[in-house]
Amino acid sequence: MSASPGIRSSVLAEPLRIGTTTVPNRIMQTAHSKQYSDRVESDRETAYYVRRARGGCGLFVAGNHFVHPTGSIRGFEDAYRPEGVAASKKMTDAVHEAGARIFVQLNHHGAQAQPDGPDGPRAVYAPSRLLSPSTAHATREMDHADIAAFVAGWALSAEHAREGGFDGVEIHMAHGYLLHQFLSPLYNARSDEYGGDLEGRTRFPREVLRAVRARVGDDFTVGIRIVANELHPDGIDGAGMREVIARLRAEARIDFLDLAAGGYHNVHYVFPSSPMPFAWLRDDVAAVKSANPDVPVFGVGAATSVEEAEEVVASGIADMVALTRAQIADPDLGRKLTGREPVDGAERGIRHCIRLNQGCLGRGSRGLAMSCTVNPIAGRELERGPRPRTSTPQRWVVVGGGPAGMRAAVELAVDGHAVTLWERADELGGQLQLARRVPGRESVGLLVDDLTRDLAATGVEVRLGVEATVDALRAERADGIVVATGARAPGSTSLALGGAYAGGFPAGATIDAFAAASLVPGMPGAGVENAAATLGRRIAVVDADGTAYAAGIVLSLLPHVDELELITPFESVFPHIGAGYDRPLLLERLGSHRGFRRRTSHLVERVDDDAVLVRDALTGVVEKVGGIGAVVAVEPREPVRIPGLTDGTDAATRVVTIGDAFAPRTIDAAVFEAVELAYDVAGLARLRG
Repeated sequence: MSASPGIRSSVLAEPLRIGTTTVPNRIMQTAHSKQYSDRVESDRETAYYVRRARGGCGLFVAGNHFVHPTGSIRGFEDAYRPEGVAASKKMTDAVHEAGARIFVQLNHHGAQAQPDGPDGPRAVYAPSRLLSPSTAHATREMDHADIAAFVAGWALSAEHAREGGFDGVEIHMAHGYLLHQFLSPLYNARSDEYGGDLEGRTRFPREVLRAVRARVGDDFTVGIRIVANELHPDGIDGAGMREVIARLRAEARIDFLDLAAGGYHNVHYVFPSSPMPFAWLRDDVAAVKSANPDVPVFGVGAATSVEEAEEVVASGIADMVALTRAQIADPDLGRKLTGREPVDGAERGIRHCIRLNQGCLGRGSRGLAMSCTVNPIAGRELERGPRPRTSTPQRWVVVGGGPAGMRAAVELAVDGHAVTLWERADELGGQLQLARRVPGRESVGLLVDDLTRDLAATGVEVRLGVEATVDALRAERADGIVVATGARAPGSTSLALGGAYAGGFPAGATIDAFAAASLVPGMPGAGVENAAATLGRRIAVVDADGTAYAAGIVLSLLPHVDELELITPFESVFPHIGAGYDRPLLLERLGSHRGFRRRTSHLVERVDDDAVLVRDALTGVVEKVGGIGAVVAVEPREPVRIPGLTDGTDAATRVVTIGDAFAPRTIDAAVFEAVELAYDVAGLARLRG
């Protein structure tokens, strides 16, 4: 089929036969946790999929859907429930009408499940007794009756999936969940016929495959999600997993292989974040495809960038390319990559996922519905539809060129307003310019680049090196002013309660976090060649913040000193990191530096010339930490204000403060409030109209 005149053709636009169904193109979203539904599919879930189907995604895998009551989780669907069939049919009909196909993932978390379920306490099941790497709870070793019950649950759930209009089912054998646990020697220490050698460890998964195929018949698509490599010295490597796949394929017809890696024993492979390289699973994906040329293989972690996704299919590495978080961030990504249709709207470039896992996985791990750092409309498609261009354009001045200010300027300009952006520095990005230079967080630069591009595309006038004063702003006679001036690292503490200093804040004996970071080569404002020249070879960092911001300061300083003593009043280092599943990788990075030391649950009594006196908050024992060249104080950031300017609406100009300028938080909050401002302005205009 030829492309429309002036529109590039792409191999990603080619259809693909998978079992008994044909998908319209080679772009997919793998199963991911959203918590938009509880027990059965919801209108919110449906709207999420339909928006991305209209944006060009060819195939979705809905998941996790659980096959037995012992695996149920609040906020997820239960595939075994017959009452879910009608709700599923409503959703699948809508997805089909939007032009896409949808499979459903059938799963049981096994050892990774919580011992408190939505209906009450329960046992946690696994092949053997072990401490769950996800919850740290001890498990129940499954007996033969348990295994038989779960096999029946998978078969029944597959039947419900077919009745519910799904185009196929995906049996989850990856990510350290129950079937993977039986396959893996990391979890399976059984001595009966379900353990031991490969024949034994594959027995339960093979029984599930046979039961599902017998229940749904040969005219229905059945595939598996399976790890291509456990990436653990005591686990199964790539060659071993290819042997596992061959054993499974010999048991029953498998129509596709959806690949993954790792498990909760190395969870950063399950949910790869910013420190992980792009195309991190590429070679293992290619090896599985080479060994299985006759079955469609879905490529996860195989593209060197979103823009190079086409190469994954064109080179034969995989038959489909999985772009899951990329399509959370940009629901029109499919149309942009396939080139089959022009994309409406002023923003025609790709809005990139920046891989921080804050809005998607981070919210989900706290029991909240999934969102997205760069696309706060994700999951709110029913309540935040397209905004029409205004018929009464206004003049807006946005003060601050960080993520909040840049996105607010773009959104207002897209709606047809005349927007001028003022930034005090000589470059855009605000604190993102610091964050993008933190080792392992380089992907933050994608957001700076995207927003810079969008400012130009939407016609925003950008003024750099401008200091905003009340008089200068009043002289603009604008209809609205957005204060997005961000936050700064305070030179003292602004905390009324809590903190790291038992003897009062020693302002004269410490250096603030931003000042310390600016000494690192390559950082904004860096003025020396080596941080150690000013800070010394051995430093102390006193962390009273505990967030990713604090960790970023430490990661930036650590390579430039011989020893870093982290002192914190918290019971663990950086306690507010972990929701995005990148905590193990952070700790690995810290531990790889031979000079990293940590003192948790400690308060600073006094800072001397070359020492810090610390007190154990639990025991009261006081110690001297000597040989310290500098003490870096990481305090919660404080807002940057414009003196004399207050929020509210006066006779002529509306003033709105957003992002860190309102209260220092995350990039998610900055972008969310910028987008919400645009909806608020549009709503007020409609009311006045």
